[in-house]
Amino acid sequence: MNWKFKTPGIPDEHFIRGKVPMTKEEVRALTISKLRLKEDLVMIDIGAGTGSISIESAHICKKVIAIERNPEGIELIKKNSEKFNVSIEIIHNNGIDALKEIDTFDRAFIGGSGGELEEIIKLCYEKLTNEGICVVNCITIETLYKSMEFLKSTGFKDIDLSSINISKGKALGKYTLMEALNPIYIIAAKKQKEEI
Repeated sequence: MNWKFKTPGIPDEHFIRGKVPMTKEEVRALTISKLRLKEDLVMIDIGAGTGSISIESAHICKKVIAIERNPEGIELIKKNSEKFNVSIEIIHNNGIDALKEIDTFDRAFIGGSGGELEEIIKLCYEKLTNEGICVVNCITIETLYKSMEFLKSTGFKDIDLSSINISKGKALGKYTLMEALNPIYIIAAKKQKEEI
């Protein structure tokens, strides 16, 4: 499938799905917006799941690296990248070990951390270029709290938090019912070295 639009928000039904979590269409569009992507950037997707964020990013950035530890996720990322005809470097590993092997990047998205959030945020800060952006999506209040604390303590600046509540129209006979999706927290933060 050749996605011909520049705006993010590929409909969910276009992706090959399994039992692996996927960032939903509207949340994906806002997440991509917070990442502030452009064509000359290298973007890392940690906990890539089905690869939906990686695929959206690959339509914009010169290089996208998807990190996923679940074998089913790896297969889905491969299938979806082939379906959308985009080039993605896929790493089958946990976030920490994969990040240690990557020299530098301009943007980082953390969609899943496997319980290693603090260390992943530290590695992102270390390896991001100056003015680089890290975006964390979370669904629980506990992960939100930890993300905010770790981003601040690591040295990230301009921390921007959004709480997203989306409802989608669903046909119910001749009526339309609005069905709520799970609320999502999107946190964006920038790496800025102190000027001397």
